Amino acid sequence: MTSAPPPAREDRDQRERDGGLGTAALALGLLAVGTCWLGWPGLVLGLLGVVVGFIGSRRAFHDRHRSGAMSLSGFVLSLIGLIVGAWLVVPGLLGIGTFGEGLTLDECMAQAQGQQEERMCASQHLDEYRARYGDPGGTGG
Repeated sequence: MTSAPPPAREDRDQRERDGGLGTAALALGLLAVGTCWLGWPGLVLGLLGVVVGFIGSRRAFHDRHRSGAMSLSGFVLSLIGLIVGAWLVVPGLLGIGTFGEGLTLDECMAQAQGQQEERMCASQHLDEYRARYGDPGGTGG
């Protein structure tokens, strides 16, 4: 019985060179897409995956012995996770979300579950809020 010869040193070097960034980018991309509906996790993992995927794709572009397929697919998946995560997070950060839209100020405040949602209610119902509580930016004098 004869066994197959061990892989040549060049083949092992090739596999070692291709695996690192591509695998990391693909893993981050899959995690970003899987958690993007949660907001922050998709945003953070997407940002990391975009950076790692870009670096891996760029290296593969300049080295003909490298395959950039995993890096590129990780880059694309991470970009999707980043965009969806940002789409969910940014309105809350800027206070322009749709929480309380179509409700009166009282209904909105009753549904608010925190100070951020109360601020969103106040900004969406600014005229009614000012009529009831006065100008929040005024001197009060």
